[in-house]
Amino acid sequence: MAFLSVDKQWELISRGAEEILPEKELREKLEKSRKNGTPLIVKLGCDPSRPDLHVGHGVVLRKLRHFQDLGHQAILVIGDFTAMIGDPSGRNKTRPQLTLEEAKANAESYIKQAGHILNIKTLKILFNSTWLNAMRFSDVIRLSSHYTVARMLERDDFAKRYKSETPISIHEFIYPLAQGMDSVELKADVELGGTDQKFNLLVGRHLQEVYGQKPQAVLTMPIL
Repeated sequence: MAFLSVDKQWELISRGAEEILPEKELREKLEKSRKNGTPLIVKLGCDPSRPDLHVGHGVVLRKLRHFQDLGHQAILVIGDFTAMIGDPSGRNKTRPQLTLEEAKANAESYIKQAGHILNIKTLKILFNSTWLNAMRFSDVIRLSSHYTVARMLERDDFAKRYKSETPISIHEFIYPLAQGMDSVELKADVELGGTDQKFNLLVGRHLQEVYGQKPQAVLTMPIL
């Protein structure tokens, strides 16, 4: 497949982005993709913690569409498993847990709604319970050994809760690791998210390196 020049692609990719980390690595990925005629794997995860997508989701969905328009492979990860844990990003208390059945029921509307922005014909839609639910307890122990409590507490929302003596449940530490395993499973080249997702996206980079993969580039979009 013939791709636009890296500079032309960059014009669209960087439009409206808050941060691209590291810019140099993403440019290198784009150059290699163009040289080999191979699309990048671009991932966006959405947890069905509620029955519908909201306007804020539209910001990152639109950026995912930009990658599609440039000829790259977009993957929408429906976080039915991670929704059971509950994303602690930006939360001042533990998020209520869902059952897998509740998460799947909430997800039913996501694909139809995302189709208003994304090209459904070329989009890959995957549910992360497919691989996360298949992990054994020994796999989870091995996974959790790759990150320290100290690094988790560097996270702004955890740091504030720890300082104010607001409880932090152990399962909340598992969340960014689970999201990171999505990137490992998909061998993602790029992951998108809101600015509140920066910590989680960088954990994905770390885990990919641990598992012997080239780390994904991270692109964050402003939160409405």
